[in-house]
Amino acid sequence: MLEITDLSPRALVLTLGGDGLATSYGANCLAVHGRDGTLLVDPLVAPAHARRVEEALQARGWPAVTHVVLTHHHTDHALGAGWFAARGAQVACHRCCAEAMAEQHGDIVARRRRDPSMARLFEDARPYAPQTIFEGTWSVDLGGLTATAHHLGPAHTDGDVAVLVPSERLVAAGDLALSGFHFNYEEATPDRLLGALERLRALGAQLVVPGHGLTSGPLLLDEQARYHEAVRRLVRGAATPAEAASAVMAAYPRHRYTAGVATAVARHLQGG
Repeated sequence: MLEITDLSPRALVLTLGGDGLATSYGANCLAVHGRDGTLLVDPLVAPAHARRVEEALQARGWPAVTHVVLTHHHTDHALGAGWFAARGAQVACHRCCAEAMAEQHGDIVARRRRDPSMARLFEDARPYAPQTIFEGTWSVDLGGLTATAHHLGPAHTDGDVAVLVPSERLVAAGDLALSGFHFNYEEATPDRLLGALERLRALGAQLVVPGHGLTSGPLLLDEQARYHEAVRRLVRGAATPAEAASAVMAAYPRHRYTAGVATAVARHLQGG
């Protein structure tokens, strides 16, 4: 079931919850609108999910989706945007995000279609190329509401951006900030994660929409920083990878997406 959280009369978060592929790993999609159109940030993992987002916005009488911004290239955030791109929406992302999408998404979609447990969800998924590529920042005026994407990476990925909506005092952080979820370090640059969080904080938002989990205030960024420091210490202080994974799980017993623990162990034991 699609869960909707209103942040203001012009902003809401949509998620399918959970932490598995069938629900986009619980990723958050931010929607904001002005007089002239609606902007989405990270419209989930597949066209089937993106359609549910579109239907929910139509039911509220919102303007059509005219723009989409991707915080990074991982499919749970980026692949669903192909549904809106095919209908004329402008999809924007950082150059590194677009390059990674071109390199990875074709194989990922093909692999998921071959898996009987995933084939139906991805039957109409198609790799696509975002129309708008930027380096530093990108902005759009939706008519009385402006949103600006800021490149803050490399950190979680090389192409990380956060999307600031000043009038609503909020920022969509993508996977730079998570709430109650383990971090995916697979493509991360660990020694730059804390700096990216500081740059995120400097944007001055009062509400932080994490890539996964509940929207919160700026204290969420402190919690994320403490998580990174604790995970690094626990992994590097362990005698074996299994001991490291157990230590992280014990320190965060309620965190979701336990698959992220293995990426933490692998990355930090490599000296990242």
